[in-house]
Amino acid sequence: MRRLFALFLLSCCALVATARPASAGLSELLDAAWQRDPAARALDARRDELSALAEMAAGWAPGPGAVGIANRNDRPFDNRGRQEWELEYAQPLWLPGQAAARRNEAAVALRALDAERQALRLDLARRLVDTRLAWLLATGQAGVAERRLAVARQLADDLARRVKAGEAPRFDLNLAESERLAAEAAVAEQALAVKELARRFQVLAGSTPPPTLGPAVAETPASLHPGLVAAREATALAQARLASTRQSLRDNPELGLRLRRERDASGAEYGDSVSLRLVIPLASAPRSAAREAAAIAAVTERTVAAEQLRSQLEQDRAQAADQLATAARLEDAARARQHLAADNLSLVDTAWRLGERPLEALLRARTAAFDADTAALRAHYTREQAEAWRDYLKGSAE
Repeated sequence: MRRLFALFLLSCCALVATARPASAGLSELLDAAWQRDPAARALDARRDELSALAEMAAGWAPGPGAVGIANRNDRPFDNRGRQEWELEYAQPLWLPGQAAARRNEAAVALRALDAERQALRLDLARRLVDTRLAWLLATGQAGVAERRLAVARQLADDLARRVKAGEAPRFDLNLAESERLAAEAAVAEQALAVKELARRFQVLAGSTPPPTLGPAVAETPASLHPGLVAAREATALAQARLASTRQSLRDNPELGLRLRRERDASGAEYGDSVSLRLVIPLASAPRSAAREAAAIAAVTERTVAAEQLRSQLEQDRAQAADQLATAARLEDAARARQHLAADNLSLVDTAWRLGERPLEALLRARTAAFDADTAALRAHYTREQAEAWRDYLKGSAE
């Protein structure tokens, strides 16, 4: 029993003693997760789209021109040889102020996309860190369960020998076997949890969770948090689209150049002429009002969302320090409980070996000690989760 108790004490000194993969940096994991995330890949594709739209807005015309060709003759009727050919090129033109508004909208859209990319990258970092911490907690709990099983097996084997020798009652052996079976079930459950969380991390980053992940996080003002910056840029984009809408209350005018070649009858010489055509579309008040109202509604929605996010971020930052302090106190309390449980186990083990306490007391003390180990483990990772939440609110992913 002395060797059994020594094994238990050694196991309590290491809460997590499992083999883990090599360490990886958060930046590398983020790059891998970015390539696997559908929303991130969509943002990459949108950059090409917005770059093309910006190039179009920088052009001298709002869009490409159109070429038309027409022929007129009298063959189906009197067939006197009348012939007329027309070749026309029509080009849409910018409305007053429309080109500048479109160019500003394109520039703001690119800025908004970059801000959205940074916000998504920060969100991916948070998901990676949270999943990894959950995996580490499950791995640590699996280690505690394995140590509990090893101690339970040794106790059951020892009691089996003592029962066979007539030195212990079979009732004690049954209690030890029950503890062994419960420990085996706990090991199976924790192993399943570890595999499930490892698969979740694999889906995110395409690799196994690393044992260590500690990038230096530089604190930024609340106003520069990527999520809030993205919200502000989305508001600016909505405002730019409103300005562009107000400069586009009617369709674009069109300037056409027409070349005509014609003759009145067979044998007559062809005559050539050139004409210009200018089409100015008229505005529709209901349609213009609907477009402007929709743009104003978008601006209002984005403005309110940005303000709500700013207020929420300020509250979260104020609360994060309290959460971290509370988590640290809870961890200290869990460590103290762990030491007390280990001390009680030592006392009960001595008393049981001397025949002063029943086996039930020893098993209760061991269960309390393993529960204290698990509670200390949870408190440790609760504090790390509070630190991760604080780092997320600092607004730096790497």
